Amino acid sequence: MRFLSLDLIRYGHFTDRSITFRPDAALHVVYGPNEAGKSSALAAFSDLLFGFPDRNVGYDFLHPARDLRLGARLRTHGGTELAFRRRKGRSNTLLDAASETALNDDALSGFIGGLDRTVFERAFGLDSLRLRAGADEMLADGGEIGQMLFSAASGLTGLRAASEALAAEADGIYAPRRSQTRSFYQALDRHDEARRAERDSQLNASDWTALLKEEREIGQEFAVVEERQLQRARRIGELERLQRLRGLLGEIDEHSAAVAAFGDIEAVDDSVGEALAALEDRHARLAEQIEEKKARQAVGERELEALEVDDALLARRAEIARLQRESGLYEQALESLPRRRHELRDVESRLRNAAVQLGFDSLNALEKTFPNSILRSEFQAIVEQLKEHGRARRAAEGALSENRETLARLEQQHGESHLRDPAPLRKSYEALRDDLAGIKEAETLETEIVGKERMLFEQAAGLRPAVTDILSLRGGDLPDEAALKTARDEIASAKSMLADCDSALAKTDEECARLEALLAEDRRAGPVPTRAAIDAARAQRDVLFETLSEERGTGAYADAVRAADRLADNALDDAERVARHADNLRRLERGTAERQHGVEKREAVLLALEKAQADYEALFSGLDIVPAAPEAMIEWRRRVEALLEARTALLSLKDRKAVLDRNNAALGDALVKLAENLGTDVSLPPGALARDINAALDRLGERWAAAREHAGAMNAARQAIEKGQEQLSFLLAEEERAAARFAASLAGVGLPEETGLAGAQAALALWADLPSHLAARTRLSQEVEADGARIAAFEADALQLAEAVAMDIAGEPASRIVKHLAERAADHGERAVKRTTLNESAERLRLDLEADMLERERVGSRMAAIAATLPEGVAVDGLSARLQQRAASRQAMAEAQNRFSGISDGASVEDIRALAETLDEVDCRQELAHLKADAGEDAAEIEALRERRMALRHRKQALETGPGSEAAAFDRASAEAEAQALARQWVVLKLAGRLLDGALERYRESRADPILAAAGRHFRTLTRASYDGLSQAYGEHDALVLSAVRHGGDEIRVEGLSDGTRDQLYLALRLAFLEDYASRNEPAPLIVDDIFQTFDDARSAAGVNALAGLEGLQTILFTHEASMVDIARTELGDAVDIISLER
Repeated sequence: MRFLSLDLIRYGHFTDRSITFRPDAALHVVYGPNEAGKSSALAAFSDLLFGFPDRNVGYDFLHPARDLRLGARLRTHGGTELAFRRRKGRSNTLLDAASETALNDDALSGFIGGLDRTVFERAFGLDSLRLRAGADEMLADGGEIGQMLFSAASGLTGLRAASEALAAEADGIYAPRRSQTRSFYQALDRHDEARRAERDSQLNASDWTALLKEEREIGQEFAVVEERQLQRARRIGELERLQRLRGLLGEIDEHSAAVAAFGDIEAVDDSVGEALAALEDRHARLAEQIEEKKARQAVGERELEALEVDDALLARRAEIARLQRESGLYEQALESLPRRRHELRDVESRLRNAAVQLGFDSLNALEKTFPNSILRSEFQAIVEQLKEHGRARRAAEGALSENRETLARLEQQHGESHLRDPAPLRKSYEALRDDLAGIKEAETLETEIVGKERMLFEQAAGLRPAVTDILSLRGGDLPDEAALKTARDEIASAKSMLADCDSALAKTDEECARLEALLAEDRRAGPVPTRAAIDAARAQRDVLFETLSEERGTGAYADAVRAADRLADNALDDAERVARHADNLRRLERGTAERQHGVEKREAVLLALEKAQADYEALFSGLDIVPAAPEAMIEWRRRVEALLEARTALLSLKDRKAVLDRNNAALGDALVKLAENLGTDVSLPPGALARDINAALDRLGERWAAAREHAGAMNAARQAIEKGQEQLSFLLAEEERAAARFAASLAGVGLPEETGLAGAQAALALWADLPSHLAARTRLSQEVEADGARIAAFEADALQLAEAVAMDIAGEPASRIVKHLAERAADHGERAVKRTTLNESAERLRLDLEADMLERERVGSRMAAIAATLPEGVAVDGLSARLQQRAASRQAMAEAQNRFSGISDGASVEDIRALAETLDEVDCRQELAHLKADAGEDAAEIEALRERRMALRHRKQALETGPGSEAAAFDRASAEAEAQALARQWVVLKLAGRLLDGALERYRESRADPILAAAGRHFRTLTRASYDGLSQAYGEHDALVLSAVRHGGDEIRVEGLSDGTRDQLYLALRLAFLEDYASRNEPAPLIVDDIFQTFDDARSAAGVNALAGLEGLQTILFTHEASMVDIARTELGDAVDIISLER
């Protein structure tokens, strides 16, 4: 399907806008700046083909939704055309373009097939976000082909992630292995708990009464026990205080006596005890280590004695290993012996058949008469020689005939004579060849300069306002962009104020006109007795009265009185109209004043606008142009800057051409001399002259070579005829001799004399297979014999070895004998290793023991040195312990004295000792013992009462606040329903995951090869041949993954590609799918929206070529970048259709 036109009748901000697509264009580029309506035009394709949405149309901001209308003219591959329109509505939305009559709802089915809006926008619509997302997904999926193809085909991303998410979600619901994190088992646990609660949550009055009674009893028991504890605590405190004092006295006396017992070592310092204690501790540890190592030594010796190693078996371990290696051949021989015997019988059968075909009645007769290989080779050589001589003789006869014909033809032709050898001239021309590139470059530069200059002038003239002389325009004459924006804001502000003034004046004029109309209406109803009119009439009356008093006239005075009275009467009779008339007069006067003020304000604003406009135009005073609107001139300035950059590049090209022209002028003289020698036209331009000289040299060289070739050919033909005649005579003689040798050799190989060449070839064909069959029979016979010998030898060796080292297994099969011997050899080998290890450990232990004993002797020497320093009569044995005890006694006595001071309330030791002697210590202790025993019983009772009270409270709270059996039954039913819903959800998730995986795999299997081939072609175009194509290979978990192939065959996986290259790869896959779809269906156009925003110019140019190269598919590229238009025009020339959307 191809769009011939798109009519934006009422859509977005477009009204009656028609876009025509050139039918022969390879690519349509729709260009428009931001806010020009590209988004509206993009959305129009979907709304036109599939109808407007019922709500949230999105493009009704200018025209009401009910008035939206689109149109188009379509053409299929078969040439069928349809012009139609689409209106907003629920039915009969398709209309004929000419008559506006309703079309059938399926009128577009022949154009769009089974596409719907979603598929069209995903598969045939591509923007930079989808391109980026597709490339990122390729990286996330590791290049797996099924996922990539399905994603590229459908435009859907995240399919593999979606499949994994479905599996993870299903696993979170249920799996065979029970887990509390899975929701199904959570619902099952809630169901079981609800069933238990339903049974337990029933309450009756007797239970509640029993709970209350038990609670009162526990409270009473608590009170009794707590009162008893309080009284006992007071008594225990009193007794313990006395006992502590008595005990501290005894403790102090005891510690004092203990310190006095160490009087004999008073002169020995405590540090001597610490050093001696450390040495004694080290001596004791060394003694323990020595004893422990001696014990380990004895254990190792016992292990060595208990370890049994069969050294005889280990001595023959090599033989066992050899038999184990040969066991495979033994098993193979056992397995292959029957098969080889069968093959031997088959070969012998074929040999007997061959004997019959050769005319022998038995295989023995065939073997007796069968020529040996030398005779066969000689006979075959004779046959081949005879055949070769015949072929050579026939070839020589044909060649002789052809040479004679060639000589006759050459004699009829006449070659040119007196030709000049072109080599010197060619050498001179070749010396100038490097400089000739300058001519070509100058011609190319001239064409490029003319084209760029024309384009520069066209673009300058196309500006609004146009730049007439872009070459002489100076960049410094351009106004600053910031100044333009300031001028734009000032003019816009002044215009806004002027519009406000005009609006205010219009309102004021309208109000004044309305008031004047009301006043005129009042006047048409009769004179209005205004205050001014009454005052004027009364003034006239007063004047007449004065005149009357002077002139004594009464008529005029009476009339004036009546007129004034009449006005007063009318004012009283029509008071409402008079009041309204007066109010309108006041409002009219106020409106007239406001209008005057508004006119003055408008003149001031107009002056400000004229000043801003003049300042804005002054910015362009250095340019011979009339500036347009400021917003347009900002864009105009940017385009002019781009043109100035293009002008700089153009001037550089002109400078380069000037240099080339000077060099080419000197080159022209040398070319003229060559042309004069060759006789060519010297008036040609340098480039054409160089090409003419080259052509003339080529023609001269061809004629020179042709003449030499003609003479050589005639000589060669005559020589060939002579040689051919000699060769033919020789071949005839050789053929006769070969025939004689053939006849003589027939008897040697056992063939009849009448056997001809064909019969000999048949015999050779039969003989060809006989040696292989005979060799096979010999080989198979030998293999059968070898297998038997191998089996016998293996079994004999195994039996002999078993009789030598393991008589207990000598009666088992050979393979099992070898297996058992290998296992035993391995076991005894491990024992031998263990024996070696034990010997090494014993040696290390001996060395450690000697070191410990030496260290113990050194420690004893140090202890003896300390003993020598002690006072006379002090023994070193037990001294460290006594010194430690003395220090402990001193410390304990000091602590007892401190405690006594802390609790004696200032009393001295003597006072407390005198008081304690008056108390009976035994009675005190007995009473304390009885009281503490009672306290322990009370504490246990209190703890039991607390546990009873806590359990009772929990039961009451559960009965008071817990749910009843109805709630438990509801929870159970709810858990059942939840479990069923989770089961259904699990089944749905599992089915969805499997369907998705199956779809990916089926699509990969059905469309991978053709689509990947096309994608490789597009990828090569997009990367400008940086890559040769694409390949597929198996990756982890046997998944097919995609790789890009560089020149030389290097393959790069998807994760190794750069971001830009992955974008190109995803685009290549999308284009390949669309081509594949177009080859089998009526395709919709490919709508591409600014996908080259992140591409550089080279990649953008390659992308434009790839889009234009799509077969059978209309491609429309929307862009807001003018550079893309230039790239498309440069790359495609007339094949591109440029469509501009202006704001």
